[in-house]
Amino acid sequence: MSDGKQNSLRYSVHSFSLSRQLSQNWSTKTSSRIVEDFNLSLCVPSRPLYWAVARVVLHRPLWLASTSPADCGAERNPYPSHVRRQYWWSAQNSPDVDPKATTTRGDESDSREASSLTQYLLAQHSTTKVPRRIYILGIGNVGGFVAHSLASLPHPPPITLLLYNQKQLSAWHEQGRSIKLTTHGLLDTILGFEVESVRQPDSTTEYPPTADVSPQLSGPPDADIIHNLVLSVKAYHTVNALKQVAHRLRPESSILFLQNGMGIIEEVNEQIFPNPEQRPQYLLGIISHGVYRVGPFSIVHAGAGTIAMAIIPRNIEEIKPASAPSALYLLRTLTRSPVLAAVGFSPTDLLQLQLEKLAVNAIINPLTALYNCVNGGLLRQPSVSRVMRLLLAEISLVIKSLPELQGVPNLSVRFDIRRLEGEVIGIATKTAVNRSSTLEDVRRGGPTEMEYLTGYIVRRGEQVGLQCVMNYMMKHLVLAKEKMRRERRQRLLPIDKDDVD
Repeated sequence: MSDGKQNSLRYSVHSFSLSRQLSQNWSTKTSSRIVEDFNLSLCVPSRPLYWAVARVVLHRPLWLASTSPADCGAERNPYPSHVRRQYWWSAQNSPDVDPKATTTRGDESDSREASSLTQYLLAQHSTTKVPRRIYILGIGNVGGFVAHSLASLPHPPPITLLLYNQKQLSAWHEQGRSIKLTTHGLLDTILGFEVESVRQPDSTTEYPPTADVSPQLSGPPDADIIHNLVLSVKAYHTVNALKQVAHRLRPESSILFLQNGMGIIEEVNEQIFPNPEQRPQYLLGIISHGVYRVGPFSIVHAGAGTIAMAIIPRNIEEIKPASAPSALYLLRTLTRSPVLAAVGFSPTDLLQLQLEKLAVNAIINPLTALYNCVNGGLLRQPSVSRVMRLLLAEISLVIKSLPELQGVPNLSVRFDIRRLEGEVIGIATKTAVNRSSTLEDVRRGGPTEMEYLTGYIVRRGEQVGLQCVMNYMMKHLVLAKEKMRRERRQRLLPIDKDDVD
């Protein structure tokens, strides 16, 4: 495959006779037929790409709602007739690339029409130019995976990695200043990242609102404003990590939180951005990809998944909240990546997805940490099943009592105890050989995310008048084991030979 085909993603719609069916009957059969008519030129597996295109079709974007000038009136398709015939994504019409700075690929007339479409859409939906540079804070499993995926895009945005100590900087230079991603046994190495240094986030140390930038690092000076930030540190490091860059964030900036647990944004608002008018725009993301790290800046993509994203309104009372242009840019840029398979949701829908994931993690993570077993070790254990049901009974009742979800259709069915138990068993079966993040944290003697998993359930239960005694006990059992393990490693307690991993 030539370099041109590898560096471009071309979607060409050829079946314009389906325009009326697109507007009136978006059945699965019709959607499948449309997807088959897309000309896909990208060096990636066809199945994930097929579903990526299917999501575009099924979400019925306005520009695809009707494609034939003869079949629809102006009130059903507001776009001019000269931009309705062919749509394709390339250097010429990418929202992030100046068409004048690139050469045309493909037929010249098609390029003009595609470029006209993009210019028309941008004129309708974007009037503010957003800096393209994306900063990533937290280059672990998720952060490295996102950085590599964005850098693999045709005409990728500039990416700056925010490193937090000299040890990480040394590892960055030793392994060639690149990020390596292994998928299905194939290694892909990406270069060209810029790096900056911030202090190491620590859960027990307060840092001044300044960044410690070393002169030997490449990248823009510390005074540069960060407009687009992807945050993927551990939940308990979030506040201290953001303090290092808070002076570079503005109300027009956007932060994408890609983390486990809930209650993180409330903590950030309380300790860093108490003034709503000075807060950046927040986005929340839920990642279901299976990724793990095998070394510094070396990641394995073990299982394909998605990233569910939503722009969180600054004021929940706004009926139609306005989003910062940088938030729209972040959302658009991540959804461009076929590897990330990012999908946008409404804030309410994303909240329900978060709560589903929280319910699963609030069962698997603490139990695997207490029993010191992989996820599959919880299966086919009658005693463990009884504990699960007791915990899920409280979790289900708390979620169904949350005021922000009142009036949501099928809430009782979606968060029924039996359905949640099925979700837990399904995830434990699918990830049977994996270790939970809480188990890994306990084994290395570090802090856990229990305050943002089970602790969140307990706090929200108290707010709605429910005492979650089982979850309260589970939280403190794990916190006690975490502290005991840390003290053992510090040799404050005798080390038991049977407890050495």
